[in-house]
Amino acid sequence: MVNTQNLSRQRPGSACEECRRRKVRCDRRRPQCQVCFETGIECKISTTRLPRGPRKGQLRTLRTRIAALERCLADQRPGITHQMAALFDSPEIECDSEEDPFRDLAALPEPGPEIFSDDQQTGGRSPQSPEAQSRPSGLVSDLMRADLDQLYFDRVHPFAPILQRWRYHIWTKQPKKSEAQVCLQYAMWTVAASLSAHFQSLRDTLYQETRRTLDAMDLKSPTGGILSIEQAQAWVLVSIYEYMQLSPQQAWMSAGRCCRLVLGMRLYEIDDPNSPLTMARDHEPSLIDWTGLEEQRRTFWMAYSLDRFISFHNALPYILNEQLIATRLPAPEEDFQAGHPTITRFLPEVMTRGVSNDHCSGLSSFSECIILATICGRALSHRQKAAVEQINGDVVDEFWTRHQWLHEMITFRIQVLSASAQVDPMLIFARIVAQTLVLFLHNVLESITWRTGEHVLGMLEYERLCVMAAHEIVNLVKLQGQLGYFKELLECLQDLDRVKNPSQSPGLSV
Repeated sequence: MVNTQNLSRQRPGSACEECRRRKVRCDRRRPQCQVCFETGIECKISTTRLPRGPRKGQLRTLRTRIAALERCLADQRPGITHQMAALFDSPEIECDSEEDPFRDLAALPEPGPEIFSDDQQTGGRSPQSPEAQSRPSGLVSDLMRADLDQLYFDRVHPFAPILQRWRYHIWTKQPKKSEAQVCLQYAMWTVAASLSAHFQSLRDTLYQETRRTLDAMDLKSPTGGILSIEQAQAWVLVSIYEYMQLSPQQAWMSAGRCCRLVLGMRLYEIDDPNSPLTMARDHEPSLIDWTGLEEQRRTFWMAYSLDRFISFHNALPYILNEQLIATRLPAPEEDFQAGHPTITRFLPEVMTRGVSNDHCSGLSSFSECIILATICGRALSHRQKAAVEQINGDVVDEFWTRHQWLHEMITFRIQVLSASAQVDPMLIFARIVAQTLVLFLHNVLESITWRTGEHVLGMLEYERLCVMAAHEIVNLVKLQGQLGYFKELLECLQDLDRVKNPSQSPGLSV
């Protein structure tokens, strides 16, 4: 007996071209189906089928046109008829699909909020120029914004903890945002999109819009524009994106602009005890916006860390002067997100030689990365001074004093980090950086030409430590890869020419 459930609902064969065009069911009769027979046309069948669905880019083009039309209608601009005609002036869009090509238009991006800027003369808020209003604010729909925000806090925030989550969600719900706030959102979405296969197609457009807005705000600053924390945070994220996706050189340039901005905002002296602002906070602690203050601290320290790490990668001078910093280290992440005020130490307190484990306990993982960034900066200066000392023929003992201090500090930090029971991706990253510095210092030793017998014996011990460090880096990179964080950052770190060259660093030749 024939199983009727396995029979096709239609007669075998392909539908004719006329039935496909009309999107009706073809009875597949031969030599002529019923539809072609009734209309008196030739019944043609094509065995070559085009891919189903709209062509690549067609839906995006439709979304862009419709979103632009909606903005025109919402703004009620003059000459809208001509703008509508221009939007549809391109060639007709064809679709060779049996399915409805407009099935996805229900999820069209809605127009973004109108962007306002501070009016310095009136003290109010005024709309920006038509050029600014024509920005692709409808590029990201409300649903996409929610997804990108979630991606940001899941994948970006763990290595760039500069935003307090609930504070961010509060100001994002405001109907009108400042230009700096919108720019920060685009920067957040840029980095988030770069770490997601689903949103990869958006990352370049988001990055270009972020850079365009940042450049525009930089041009306004000399004419009375107000520097905002969101602007500095956007530069931090742009530097990270460029470091991961473009080039360390481009990231170094952007990190420099970010550092100049935090210097202009005087974020390096937030907790200066002699500052009038600090004294006022001590007098009226109940009036302190602790969360906002901590965001400023974290933004400064993130700029500081990028300044050190990216300069270290490029072997170029850094900008921020460690000796001028009077800002406390970041609070633990749990206290920051919960809004609990916490008093932390200053950087010199934890950089002092001979500190105890008790003195360094309780530091956040972010603070540990800042300490390693500081050692990176000192190690880079050590190498640069060594090159000058060889030229000038300075005393060897000065070099070895610096070198021994750096090695002792790195060894101590490795011990502190290894004793931590947390499986924190930022702590693991700090451990990788610490072991990389062991390799770097060995490379500095190999670069010197004035060696005594005593120093050569000391170098043999450093070479043994270098080999151990290389093995530890391999293990930590594997562990970090399992956690899924810092993949791109680790690839950049592994690309350090002064570390990866086996002829210069025996530790990586094993």
